[in-house]
Amino acid sequence: MLYNKNNPQWKFSEDQYLRDDDYYNMVDEYDALVKSMLKTDFRDINEKLYGVKETYTSEEDRERKRKKQLIGGICAAAIFAGLVLSLLFKQILIFGYAMCAVFLFAGISVIVTGKGEIVESTSKAIFNRVMGFGIAFASVLIIILMLFRTKLAGAEFFLLLGVVVFGITGLAILVLTVMKALSGKILYTEEINATCAGYVRYVSHDSGEGGGRFTFIHTSPLFRYSYDGVQYESVYDDFIVKKDSDVALGQNLNIRIDPKHPENILSGATTHKGGIALMIFLGVISAGVAVFLGVYVMSGAAKTMTVETQWNTPFDTAGGGSEAVAETTLIQLTDDKIEQIYADQLKGENWFVETVTIKTTNSAADSNAIEIYFSDDTFYRGLTDDESLTPGTELIVFYTVSEEYREADMPYKFVFSFTRPGECEYTGSHKAYAGN
Repeated sequence: MLYNKNNPQWKFSEDQYLRDDDYYNMVDEYDALVKSMLKTDFRDINEKLYGVKETYTSEEDRERKRKKQLIGGICAAAIFAGLVLSLLFKQILIFGYAMCAVFLFAGISVIVTGKGEIVESTSKAIFNRVMGFGIAFASVLIIILMLFRTKLAGAEFFLLLGVVVFGITGLAILVLTVMKALSGKILYTEEINATCAGYVRYVSHDSGEGGGRFTFIHTSPLFRYSYDGVQYESVYDDFIVKKDSDVALGQNLNIRIDPKHPENILSGATTHKGGIALMIFLGVISAGVAVFLGVYVMSGAAKTMTVETQWNTPFDTAGGGSEAVAETTLIQLTDDKIEQIYADQLKGENWFVETVTIKTTNSAADSNAIEIYFSDDTFYRGLTDDESLTPGTELIVFYTVSEEYREADMPYKFVFSFTRPGECEYTGSHKAYAGN
């Protein structure tokens, strides 16, 4: 990238090897610069920290800035409006669609604008474009999931959401890693001769475990070269984390540049084997999680997972009305699941299922237990402490049958479990008992 002499972080010298006193002076100056940021007007931060003056003297610059602010304001308003509407109508999908639309627009904007108004380093521009594509693609996939959510049972929607997030993240990491590893052939394709005219360094800090602080010196030779008749003074796109340079002052050497932006120079730090191996590992892990979740959903196991959530359709368009229609993601109850959970109670007996209504309840005087009786006087639930189970409540009941109690004129359908129709859905093959 071009050497910016006004950047106060960058320190130029002709010393290939950094002496200890110069090292400590650099660290002290950087710490003082950072502390000064706490006292300065935020509008001056770019100038003081990066040497970039935000003057916007031309009308064209001011108009460009106003457009950016307008677009940002519209996006923020869309998200806020989606949140308000989702709260008013209790429809979380409105907020979901608003968020996806904004992120889709943001991703496409990053792809289209490329390097933006200020020429960035080639490696950073590629990173931005891959990131923009990932954001846009993930937004489209999530919108598709929301549109077809009614065809997904149990926890399938949320697991597929994880597939999208982990899959796109892993794919983006792997693509960036491959591009970095091959950047000398596919990005920085032009090789030219340059002269080392000095060294540019800057300081950074990082916090470690236990509150420790690590200090790093980033170094790049200052290269002077000519390309297509234009003279350049540039540094590596990615500085090397090392206080000394391997290039001697005045040394002539071949460097690789981006012919579209000749000020951008390939750095050895970009293709460091350790960094590439770590990125590949992270990408494979993320993609592996996505594959695992996808296989789990495809196997059908997610259909029986319990999910406590509620989805809403925006409007009742089928009937031409405008009322919100609630759509609940129900817990799926299968025959295998019932028989597995209640194996001790069933002990191989036949069991039945039907929907009934509570007729009366009786609260015991000496306890909090509630005794439930159903509409036909043949069901007997036993005791519960759920005070919301009042007369008129509809339940799905699972029960066994005993003929000997029927002959004694006693309730003969014994309920071993029940659930509410609005919470669970029975998807098995058992029916109601049909007696003689």
